[in-house]
Amino acid sequence: MSNSNDPIGVSDVRLGIPVADQRASTRAYQILLGAPVSDGEWAAANGTVLLRDADADLSIDFVVADEARARAELARRGLSPTGEVSIGVTELTRPRPDGPVLDHIVLTHRDEDAAIALYAGRFGMSLRRVRPLGDELVQLFFRTSTLVVEVVAGPAMAERELFGGIAWLTDDIDAEQERLVEAGLDTSEVRVGRKPGTRVCTVRERVLGTPTLLIEQSPRSDDPS
Repeated sequence: MSNSNDPIGVSDVRLGIPVADQRASTRAYQILLGAPVSDGEWAAANGTVLLRDADADLSIDFVVADEARARAELARRGLSPTGEVSIGVTELTRPRPDGPVLDHIVLTHRDEDAAIALYAGRFGMSLRRVRPLGDELVQLFFRTSTLVVEVVAGPAMAERELFGGIAWLTDDIDAEQERLVEAGLDTSEVRVGRKPGTRVCTVRERVLGTPTLLIEQSPRSDDPS
């Protein structure tokens, strides 16, 4: 978990996702996550998804207790808000609801060492594991106080989008997969996940604006691999 003494103290994440068809995207997210808390915005127990216009930029903001203090500390650590990495911080604006839970988000970075310096060194996340993937790629698993941040890093990611997807946690993936299919979402069959003790399925709806995975963990573990 994040160091409680860290002045940044990252917890949840707020994602602004550009979509081409607001109406279709809203319908898909309503099926997946339930009713929005406001137009185009869904609040999970440890994160927020906000739909943006197609021409808007993707936004990734980690939630902190004190935004001004966190921004000042990030600047002291050398992270400029106008730098090449479009990641920022924000404060929690409403109580965390009961409901959907993010298991992890996937990000990409062109360089392993720079990614570690950014997420562990500047944002103060705990680096839990490094997994080689071959072809000069690695998976880096960081943990905030509420979720895992997976970063796929290496030269092959230089031209990729910064944001690589969302994985939503479910207690019963068979029932959830069946519910989504019956509601009209294109969803893969349930399969064994790469992490021992997990089962996953993919929600293959482009209108969600990002790759989306459901994951069931049994038993739940703090090991993010």
